[in-house]
Amino acid sequence: MTAFYLKFLITPTLMLAISLAARRWGTQIGGLLSGLPVTSALVMLFLSLEQGPGFALKAVPGALAGLAAVQATYLFYFLVTRRVGAFAGCLASLAVYGAVAALMSHLHWIALSVVVTLGLLTLIIVASGKEPKPATTGVVPLPRWVIPMRMLTATLLLVAITASAEWLGPVASGLLAPIPVIAWPLAVFAHVQGGRHELAAIVRGNAIGAVGVLGFYLLLHASIEQWGTALSVAASVVLAVVATFMLAKVLDTRKRG
Repeated sequence: MTAFYLKFLITPTLMLAISLAARRWGTQIGGLLSGLPVTSALVMLFLSLEQGPGFALKAVPGALAGLAAVQATYLFYFLVTRRVGAFAGCLASLAVYGAVAALMSHLHWIALSVVVTLGLLTLIIVASGKEPKPATTGVVPLPRWVIPMRMLTATLLLVAITASAEWLGPVASGLLAPIPVIAWPLAVFAHVQGGRHELAAIVRGNAIGAVGVLGFYLLLHASIEQWGTALSVAASVVLAVVATFMLAKVLDTRKRG
């Protein structure tokens, strides 16, 4: 019962903190923070607490497949919206997500998901870095309802996945864990209101953050049965944060140089 109430306390609080940070420091930081394994870590934490570490372990291949599908969706949206509008791009990208997620989860190969994800992240970082910078930039204002919507959506997603985990099974539960309830709305609104440069900042930051997410899942998979839920999840989150900000620092240094 305590875990049930924690879902309604921790999830919206984290969503609020990341959304306010994005509003305060701009879309690039927002994309970076939204790429961190916030929802993923919470899903895995509660799956392990409620269904056991073995269930969470079996959910990791599905989660890695979902991560690859998410990055394929971002790359497709970024490229296709050079020729079509945001609405058509969203619809087409959702179809891409469904197709890639189904294919990757069916193959069920961790190594393949890792290779595909790293390849997609590289393409996103390279492609987004070539987007021309406008003469003037600023923080893109978001409608007031966006932050409450993210908080509600993330909480409902977590509750829905964990409540139906036994019925869904570990692979499907893991596949749903990386769904970008923070980054996807942020990317679309940044694109519509700020243009392609703002979209590029979001997808680039999210791709950098996804490197940390990849590390999160791999360490979790290697350690959860040996270390236990709390230590494994905590160590995996620390790894994700460190890897994300180290990569961001390296890329920023190279860009300036």
